[in-house]
Amino acid sequence: MEELLRNYFLKAGYYVVRGVPFVYEGFDVTDIDLWLYSRTSSVSREITLVDAKNKKTPQAIERIFWVQGLRIATKATSAIVATTDKRQEVKDFGRDLGVLVLDGNFLGKLANSDDPNATRLSDEEFFAKINEYALSKLDGDWRGRIVFSKSLLAKSLSFDSCNEWLGQGRFFAEQSITKETQRETALRCLYMLCSFLAIAIDYCMKELSFHDQAERSVLIKDGFTYGSRGSSGLKKILDIAIGLVKEHANDGLAISRQVRTSVEKQLAQLNTAILGDFFSKNDVARTLFSIAKEFEQLAMARDFASHEAASTELRSMLFCLLDYWSLDRVMFSKGLENG
Repeated sequence: MEELLRNYFLKAGYYVVRGVPFVYEGFDVTDIDLWLYSRTSSVSREITLVDAKNKKTPQAIERIFWVQGLRIATKATSAIVATTDKRQEVKDFGRDLGVLVLDGNFLGKLANSDDPNATRLSDEEFFAKINEYALSKLDGDWRGRIVFSKSLLAKSLSFDSCNEWLGQGRFFAEQSITKETQRETALRCLYMLCSFLAIAIDYCMKELSFHDQAERSVLIKDGFTYGSRGSSGLKKILDIAIGLVKEHANDGLAISRQVRTSVEKQLAQLNTAILGDFFSKNDVARTLFSIAKEFEQLAMARDFASHEAASTELRSMLFCLLDYWSLDRVMFSKGLENG
């Protein structure tokens, strides 16, 4: 049923991720059945959680309470319960709490629609492809990386999450070059992470849309360099940490100077200006939502097709990331030709 619902929301124009883990303070609380993202205008974005229960006794009233609490915990915009229950009272209760209820009548019609897995992989099939690589657990835990990356969607669409996805994306980009037999799976994982990244940057852009391009470039570079706290936030943390070193360590003054110099040098070496220049462009900002959906489609397509057949906008973003990671575009493309 989750796959049928995903297909329905994809056709309705949403960006959709299935099975997003909600983790709180290290505890796995639950999985969000469907996580929806929509761009309603240049300054408005909506995140919707869908709770789907396809059981004889769906306990629809309890699910409405549950998904509303989950919506508040994740700071999502709205929530939907999809249930086999057909009682009008359930829909009325949902409406009173601001939760849309898709009832058994709706799901019955959905069940008669086209098979969603005719052209797309299900989530189970996607992870099965990862598991086909016998060493995937030992060789960097491919599945674990994707599950963790999904969980960040429920945490925050921020530059902190973007920086995590950049690190995970680099791993899979490198794997696609070095692991010829696993190239397709590595690329699928890379495309999925690129789609998360595009969505998060699109979300961050709603705060930056009123700035001119030069200002946006600096702010985006700042986000990718220092994270969500920005340079001032990181400076405060660094000052506190270095103050403690200076006060309590033997030869603290010399060590604190060394630490500060080292941190500043590492930050200066990050070539985040590439990302700031690229994502601040108006034509890039306008297309991030459609690029994200296209990346997700590439990742989940049953008949695999690489980015070489994708849109110019998608390839531009991917090549920008390769430049940021200092990965050779020729080597990356040669791998595809040999795959």
